[in-house]
Amino acid sequence: MNKLLENLKLQLLILKLRLRVLLLKEKLTIPNLPKPKAIVVHYDSGGWGFGRVNEYHRTKWEFKSSLGFYAGYHYYIESDGRLYQAREDNEEGAHCTQSGRPGYWNKNSVGVCLQNKPGQSITSEQEKALTLLLGRLRRTYRIPKTEIYGHYQIKSTACPGESIKKFLKEYKN
Repeated sequence: MNKLLENLKLQLLILKLRLRVLLLKEKLTIPNLPKPKAIVVHYDSGGWGFGRVNEYHRTKWEFKSSLGFYAGYHYYIESDGRLYQAREDNEEGAHCTQSGRPGYWNKNSVGVCLQNKPGQSITSEQEKALTLLLGRLRRTYRIPKTEIYGHYQIKSTACPGESIKKFLKEYKN
């Protein structure tokens, strides 16, 4: 009985690996991760908008999400407050790297990006949309405020810009 169980486990592992290879060949990601533990907030640094960011990520990585988008962020908020979901919450993102912990943030956090650029202020519509989104994600996954980060807290970068940093500090207090 033990031998049969071990054999079944091994066959299941082989099937999982074959599926992963197939998905990598097709450059698809699937929602298969445990619930997110954190939220990382970004800005696109060019004020581009979702369509242009999605196209840029398509040409850069070519990994399509289960929702049909290429953007590495799970959510994107345009200047007018419009919210796009590019990836399922439990789908691996492509929004954050950190030396010493490869893949950790993309597999354990939800990436949220705002249409914004250096020196530009976050709009009131973005503030409303971000507040609602953060609240929903926190409630759904029981993410404490201490696990909401600006990208700069993980990697040396100016992202997500001063006005979004200020918003996050106020939100967390």
